[in-house]
Amino acid sequence: MKVLAWPAYANTTGNPYNRLLSEALEEHGIEVHEFTPERALKGSYDLWHVHWPDDVLSYPSLARAGGMMTAELALMAWARARGIPVVWTVHDLGPHDNYHPLLERLFWKGFIPQVDGYISLSATGRELARTQHPRLERVPSKVVPHGHYRTAYPDPMPRAEGREALGIDDDVPVILYIGRIRPYKNVGRLIRAFTSMEHSRARLLVAGNPASSSLRESLQYAAASNPRVRLDLRFIPTDLVPTYMAAADMVALPYDNVLHSGAALLALSFNRPVMVPARGAMRELQEYVGSSWVHTFDGRLLASKLDAGLQWATETQRPDEAPLDLFGWDVLAERTIDLYQQVTGARG
Repeated sequence: MKVLAWPAYANTTGNPYNRLLSEALEEHGIEVHEFTPERALKGSYDLWHVHWPDDVLSYPSLARAGGMMTAELALMAWARARGIPVVWTVHDLGPHDNYHPLLERLFWKGFIPQVDGYISLSATGRELARTQHPRLERVPSKVVPHGHYRTAYPDPMPRAEGREALGIDDDVPVILYIGRIRPYKNVGRLIRAFTSMEHSRARLLVAGNPASSSLRESLQYAAASNPRVRLDLRFIPTDLVPTYMAAADMVALPYDNVLHSGAALLALSFNRPVMVPARGAMRELQEYVGSSWVHTFDGRLLASKLDAGLQWATETQRPDEAPLDLFGWDVLAERTIDLYQQVTGARG
């Protein structure tokens, strides 16, 4: 089976998810090709697997976003007319940066009828997708969770080694945020909640690249008055991720709007407990791995909730490794191929 994947390997530096999936599919005999417009126009494929199709709406320029959207939808219509079905992995139910609400409505109106099958990363996500887009009930679907990152990064290092590298005493509680920083991820609110915490010895590490210069400046302003907050505002190299993870007692993800979270899987891949909002599929993730690994909070992140989360992280007994067998790529590739076969069989 030949699959055109958008993307397959192109985003490896920013997010290894697609590379890990593509490699696992290829180990099961699937021929995975990186998407290009020319391949979609002229190539011979059994299906086209798309991730984040609404990313074309992330351009602030209305003209550019509209042009990219029109080109994408036309390309999909052409591919389907040539007998290439479209499979969509539902990572999110809409763009996080909603610059063009009207254009977004037009996009979904044009995109959803072209979906021949879809994958959701959770049962919660599948139900929400069907609620938002009822037409999806008519096409094949499969729940295929987000895979772990244990093979994508260097091995975890001892806690003491991570602490020494960052100059943090062993007995100091540490909260970590790591990953791309965008407005909806509420890192500024995390800093403000931390500053108001009662725990006077705790440290907050924020490691990641802000999406804009204004966001960078707002984080620097929020942290300026608190020497217990350390900012490392850049793209974090792969070989430095284990250092930050080793030093942390808890990874905190204070998102405003979340369906699934690769960052939560990254924390668990390094056997670090994670605090997440009780939204989207986060409770489902908690059910998968257990409440000793995932702590949820309701509503806005407040200092009291961060205090409770840190207490949970440091006082709860848990095994040395998070139970991530359900998130192994071999199993996930098999489930993905099952959906591929349903889609190609339905069109055949």
